[in-house]
This record gives sequence, structure tokens and C-alpha cells, in this order.
Amino acid sequence: MALALKETGPAAGADDAPAMAIRVSGIDVCFGEGENRFQALSDVSLEIADGSFVTILGPSGCGKSTLLRAIADLVPTAKGSIEVHGKTPHDARRDRNFSFVFQDATLLPWRSAIDNVRLPLEVGGGDTHGDAEGLLELVGLKGREKALPDELSGGMRQRVAIARALVTKPKILLMDEPFGALDEITRDKLNEELLRIWQETGTTILFVTHSIPEAAFLGQNVLMLAAHPGRVKEFMEVDLPHPRRLTERDTLEFVQITAHLRQQLEEC
Repeated sequence: MALALKETGPAAGADDAPAMAIRVSGIDVCFGEGENRFQALSDVSLEIADGSFVTILGPSGCGKSTLLRAIADLVPTAKGSIEVHGKTPHDARRDRNFSFVFQDATLLPWRSAIDNVRLPLEVGGGDTHGDAEGLLELVGLKGREKALPDELSGGMRQRVAIARALVTKPKILLMDEPFGALDEITRDKLNEELLRIWQETGTTILFVTHSIPEAAFLGQNVLMLAAHPGRVKEFMEVDLPHPRRLTERDTLEFVQITAHLRQQLEEC
């Protein structure tokens, strides 16, 4: 059964039916063959509205990262179909409709922050300047354009990675535990910063995390996946106002949301 968002993102009109950024229809993803065949995802269906922020939560091995990679045309599906703004994942990747942010910033150590941000434009043969300076300012790194990666903290390097992902002006940002290796204070700060960037750009974001508070704080909706094989357990609306601040985590409403997510996670 397909599950749809109830609300649109910040870029959509309040009176308009939300356009769908991503449609996932009954997909299976399998790895290996014969006795070694492993089913990572089973009959996953999902609709994600344009401009929305969806977090993906579930136990280890439930296929969170695999789902992102299937959408990004990095792993094939065995059954079902995926549409990204009405295109196949292959065509969407070719047209640069999405960008990917991994847990590791994967910056080139010999290039400055600004040159790392410009890299996708150079590889794609487009304008090699773009708005790299503006994006570094957007992620809070104005004045550090010439810094090399080893001169930046882990949180700063992830900010550069986010700016690099945004430089091609993607419609969709796929984020696979981008803050998982950071300390709690830095992670909380980047959570707030990412929400600000999302609201300013209107980019659709899918964000994988193992953290229940992070999933609830960031997402308009939380997709809960169960494991063995990975499948949709719940698609829950997070009824908290925007803009959100970290103080929201101390409210009764937030505690109730995270308690429900924890119970669902234990049942996966």
C-alpha cells in the first residue's frame, strides 16, 4: 500500500495538492544469487511530496541506505518501479535532479573548501564558479573559503559536503547518516542548520538516521522500516510547528513522539 505525505514542504502553495518528488512502487532489492541471495527490501511503496523533509529510521539491516541508493540509481531493483519527478532514477541522475551526502564528507584533501564545493560543476562541465561562495555562507562558513579540509573540524567538513551537494541546485537531497560520526553538540547544531537550509532552499530531503530524537526533530514525516527483509512499518507525520528549535525536544509533545517511535522500533 502506498503511503503519502499529508503536508507539503515550505516551497509549496498551501492550497495546492502536493506534487510528488518521489514515487516508490512495490520495489524489491536483492543482492547475491542462489543460496547467497539476500533480500534487502520487500514490496516497499512510498510517495514523497515535493519540498518535504522525510527522515528514515529503523534497525540495522532494514535497508535504509539501500532505499536511498535505489532512488539514486546506485543499486538495481528486482521488482517494482521508482519515479523521481516523473523520471527513472537513471534519467534523474543524468539530469542531476538529486545529490547525495554520505556519513563521511569525502572532501579532496588538497583542495580548499571553495574548490571542493566547485568540484561537481567542474566534473559536470558547467560553470566552475556557480554560487559556491554563497553556499558556503549559507552553511555558515563565510571566511573559511580557502581552508583545507584538515584545517576544518568534522562539523565544518560536513557543512562543506552539504554545500557541495547543493551547488548543482538539485531538487532532491539524499542524506545517509551525515551527522552520525559527530559529537552530540555539533550534531544538534547541524540539525538546526539543516532545517534552516531546507526552509531557505525548498529542497526535498530524505535523511537516514539511527537517532530517534534526530528523526523526530528533523522530519515532517518519519518513515519507519522493519527488518529481514526491509519493509515499511509506519509512515508517521510529526506534528510539530516550524521553525523548530532544539528546545522543542524538552516539550511533552516531542517526548510523546519519540516514545511512540521507540516502541515502533522495538517491534521492528
